[in-house]
Amino acid sequence: MPKKPRETPPALRPLVGYFERRVDPLTNLFLVLPLFAIYHLGVLTQLRRTPGGGVAWVGNGVDFLTGTALSLVHGDLLAYAGFSLGVTLLLGLLILRARRSSRLHPRLFLPVILESGVYAFVVSGVIGMVVRTFGLGVLDQEGLPAQIIASCGAGLHEELVFRMGLFGGLGYLLSRRMRPIVGWFIALAVSSVIFSAVHYLPPLGDAFTLSSFVFRVLCGVAFALVFQLRGFALAAWTHTLYDVFYFILRHPS
Repeated sequence: MPKKPRETPPALRPLVGYFERRVDPLTNLFLVLPLFAIYHLGVLTQLRRTPGGGVAWVGNGVDFLTGTALSLVHGDLLAYAGFSLGVTLLLGLLILRARRSSRLHPRLFLPVILESGVYAFVVSGVIGMVVRTFGLGVLDQEGLPAQIIASCGAGLHEELVFRMGLFGGLGYLLSRRMRPIVGWFIALAVSSVIFSAVHYLPPLGDAFTLSSFVFRVLCGVAFALVFQLRGFALAAWTHTLYDVFYFILRHPS
């Protein structure tokens, strides 16, 4: 006689239910809106004029919006601030409008932040141990306020491009043409390597080192797994909080 499945204790049902589902698309957009606002408005505190009359800022290699927006307003910082604030408000209004025809779960914000914080802590510990074990060293960063702002941009833009676009898109296509596990593994490897390699492209790229390259490949793998299992918002916040934790710990007191 088959055993009767054990029932989940009533006290644990909300927690089990939370981990049994991915965050829906509308709530994902709602949960990452603060990252968009913090980064694109925070960039204003880091903008500086270059000798040639241009504008430079602390960003990341896949931030296409900031440069495009600054070009459209011809480097006018006030106009850029209005643009960033306007886009943020527009996204907020679209979310509220979409809520009429789709369920929005704003109460997930705190659980997502807490869960992402746990993942960020675990990722930093595991990857740090691997890097130290193989003698690859660590990354050096400076400028804490700028790096925290950049972390919000990296969490949003890089997860959108590399995890949702490259990993998710390539994995979907390959899994339909070969064994799914093979297709997703190829997508995982390709997206993680490209994610790492992009950090060395000019004009914002770092000097190439084996330590930083391997470090970022491993981070790409970790963020892709979070994306696949838990969704875009969790991956974006895990990436952001991981960077923030790392910069705070590495920043000299």
